[in-house]
Amino acid sequence: MSGPVTVRETLPHLVKWGAQLIAGESGLDRSVSWASVMRAQLPAFQDLRRGELAILSLATVQALQNRGAPISLLTVLDQLDELGASGVVIAGLAPLVALPRPLAAIARDLRARADQIALPIIALPQQAPLADVRAAIVSLTAERRDLIASPLQPVDAYAAQMRASLRSEALEALLAGAYVGEAQMRMRASHLGYDLNQPHLVLWVDIRASGAPTASRDGAVDPTRSQALAEGLQVALGAWTQTREPEQVVALLPLSAESNAQELTERILTQITQALGDGHERRALEWSAGLGEPATAPAQVRRSAQEAQDAAQLGAMVLGARHIARPADLGVYRLLLALRERGELEPFIRRALEPLLRDQRHADTLIETLEAFFASNGNSTKAAERLHLHRNSLLYRLNQARDLLHQDLDDPETRLTLQLAIKGLRVLRLKEERPTYDR
Repeated sequence: MSGPVTVRETLPHLVKWGAQLIAGESGLDRSVSWASVMRAQLPAFQDLRRGELAILSLATVQALQNRGAPISLLTVLDQLDELGASGVVIAGLAPLVALPRPLAAIARDLRARADQIALPIIALPQQAPLADVRAAIVSLTAERRDLIASPLQPVDAYAAQMRASLRSEALEALLAGAYVGEAQMRMRASHLGYDLNQPHLVLWVDIRASGAPTASRDGAVDPTRSQALAEGLQVALGAWTQTREPEQVVALLPLSAESNAQELTERILTQITQALGDGHERRALEWSAGLGEPATAPAQVRRSAQEAQDAAQLGAMVLGARHIARPADLGVYRLLLALRERGELEPFIRRALEPLLRDQRHADTLIETLEAFFASNGNSTKAAERLHLHRNSLLYRLNQARDLLHQDLDDPETRLTLQLAIKGLRVLRLKEERPTYDR
């Protein structure tokens, strides 16, 4: 089989989940380069690129509508067409004959529009596992690309570029858990020069220009610096690396039997310092890094990646900039992360902070004030200095928070609960704001 995967070729791989082609048949020969899942927040398709198959559910569209987003299935379809999507997979439209009358009418309009623009629509039942659907499509496209880029081809600039692209896509699939089976993933990595039979761990580095508030596009980071770090990790540590924009570098590091955590951390620090500076020269960059726990199988790499990203982001709060954090360094945040993964953190935060969170206009200000107050051990003068406020302004805010919460802020148990809830809110917001692995 040669050439890129087409929408037509993806259909047999989705039949086991009850997939049906319901519109856009004339576009079935569109090529598919990847697959992206719609997010339940705007922008809903932040990472979608031309040629990708878009995956969404009616529940996600409804959730966005409930939050006031001015969208519908038709507007989503038109947006995806403008973005150059190769097709759309929609959970909740199959079987068509069982749709309630209002939804059936929407589906008719949707099908007519898809036929008009030749954009294939594949319908799935509402309960279809979208992560598994995406994994099947990504695996199919990646395997086809591996076949196209045979190692026997001449190594010219184009072939080198193609191989680098394949390595990046394979690492992305591994980090996201978006592959069909362990054996296939090990073989795919082996073809690209990486041995997944030995233990690995994930390194996550967030980079920002000095003075920039976050490790996002707000910081003017020179992409050659992050690329230099990625290349340094590859050469010195045999890492499998990926740069995500210029502000983030992700690396999968092999663990030899004789290496220990301290030695590895020092070697990583050497590469980061060489690429980003030690903080003293004019062009030095600020950064924070995190290491996940070792993964002994491909299925554990995604967990290590999540731990590394959490450690990088929370480590910046706990340890400050220019540190490499591990989960064990995060103190109470490690407990909050475990609660988040079990689904128990959000209910705890809601019970503790709901009166403040309901006040959408002042919630962030009051929470910031409480956080500074607790960090100053209840000393209002120091808290005011920390926030660059007059003490009377701080006291006014504290009284506002006290009135909303109906709690005594001098009570030790109340303080502990509120401190944990505020730290938990930070942890919860990290997951909401991060670029997700379930692309």
